[in-house]
Amino acid sequence: MASVLPCKDCISGTIHKGQPLGTDTEKLFGRSVYIAPVPEHAKGTIVYISDIFGWKLPNARLLADAYAKEGGFKVLVPDFFPFQPIPLSTIDAWAPVNETMAPSFLSGLSQKLTAYPSLIWFLFRTRPSVTVKLIAKFLEDLKASEPDTPIFTVGFCWGGRFSLTMGTDKVKKGTVNAVAAMHPSLMSIPSDIQNTIVPVSVGAGTNDDLTTVAFMKKLEELYREQGVELDIKIYEGMIHGFAVRGNTEKEDVAKAMEDAKNQVLEWFTKHL
Repeated sequence: MASVLPCKDCISGTIHKGQPLGTDTEKLFGRSVYIAPVPEHAKGTIVYISDIFGWKLPNARLLADAYAKEGGFKVLVPDFFPFQPIPLSTIDAWAPVNETMAPSFLSGLSQKLTAYPSLIWFLFRTRPSVTVKLIAKFLEDLKASEPDTPIFTVGFCWGGRFSLTMGTDKVKKGTVNAVAAMHPSLMSIPSDIQNTIVPVSVGAGTNDDLTTVAFMKKLEELYREQGVELDIKIYEGMIHGFAVRGNTEKEDVAKAMEDAKNQVLEWFTKHL
């Protein structure tokens, strides 16, 4: 079972306001990495696997900062792409932040048609046969450098798929303590989650056209069959991408985003 193509919500959403407070490092185990402000006594390390907009998306960095400040974790947002991620202008093509400034139908159609080839190329370049090994190596190198530190992964949309895969035996046993994903996309199940060896937390919305409620139920069934410790949450009225690209000016979305953030932090704290 696989969700082969992305939906419009995979490449749309809201750019969040605020100034990330962390720093960039040129190379950490071969990857460029954003490091959120590190708490004085960090209790573990979270590796944040981004959506298709990449490690520089302000939303990702702001959320990483929140994980660090509110959860007491060291948080890394690595650049796992071998090229430039999907440009942020793609968001405006599908769902402008200011709807009164939406492009005309023809202009908008042109922008969308321009965006799709880059999306297909992106998906080919980041195919699982390449990406799983790349992320697993980063985690294993990180664990070797911090052998006594609990390590966790969290991913969103594109990154959600790979976060869940990092919880399987495709990563050296003992590397990761637990994994989490919000609205994981483009998954192939059962293969992506076969031989899961760590606790798993997953969230998605009832109005998600890609990570549907039916898909989440199937995911839960497959995890239960493996005896995996599991935390599944469905967020009423939320669409795909809400946990990282939701419109914070909408009260229900802002609350769901807060709840999703807490879901991840509580799960990782439980499995320190």
